[in-house]
Formats: sequence, C-alpha cells, structure tokens
Amino acid sequence: MKRNAKITIHGKDAAFVVRGTWERTAEGWRLAYDEPDASEMGAVRTELSLTDAGATLTRTGAVRSAFRFAEGAPHSSVYETRYGSFPAEVETHALRAKLGEDGGLIEIRYRLTIGGAADGYRLKILVRTEEEA
Repeated sequence: MKRNAKITIHGKDAAFVVRGTWERTAEGWRLAYDEPDASEMGAVRTELSLTDAGATLTRTGAVRSAFRFAEGAPHSSVYETRYGSFPAEVETHALRAKLGEDGGLIEIRYRLTIGGAADGYRLKILVRTEEEA
C-alpha cells in the first residue's frame, strides 16, 4: 500500500525536507518525491527503488538519469540535462538500509563521475510515514 511520507534528505551540499510516497513492492521498497525547484533547471521527479541486490535512483523531468547502487558493481549510464547529455558512472562504496512499513533510514556512499569529473558523495535519506511525521 502506498503511504504519504515526510522525507529528509542530506546530500553533499544540501539538506531538505519534502513530501512524497513510500510503498512496499514485490522486489523491496519504493520512495518517490518531487525535488524542490531551487534552480532554473525546472521540475525533477525522483524515485528510489530498493531491493536486496541494491538501489536504483531514477530522476525524470528537467534532469534525466538512472543510477544503480550496488557495492562492488560499478554502473555506467547517461546524465541528461537541457544543456546536453553526459556519460556517468557510479561506484558504490557502501549501501545501508533499515526499512519498515513506517519508513526507515537509507545511507549511500558513492563516487560519481559525470563527463570525466569525479567526486565522492554521501546520501542520507530518512523516511517517516505521515502518521509519524
């Protein structure tokens, strides 16, 4: 069952709180939210799917990407913006998730290379269902 959720996201250079949805799927869990429109880039929808094998972060809208996080399994894809498309590679260092029907905590440490420029990131996502929030 899809539930409304309060989602707190801590990234490398920003932290924000959004409303979204949280649901159990046949494969694991799915989290979805609209990113705050803090730039002129436009609206972006983010979906994070988690399974026992890893996680996939998909962004659609003004930015399009699909990054697969799995320890020991680098993933190549394309990062698309209105300014052009760039090759991207994700190397996952750690993926930890403590999840349940009422939400949970997801932490991902990874190295992202886009168009030849690489940097390390830590993404921490706290999910609480609206009843708890």
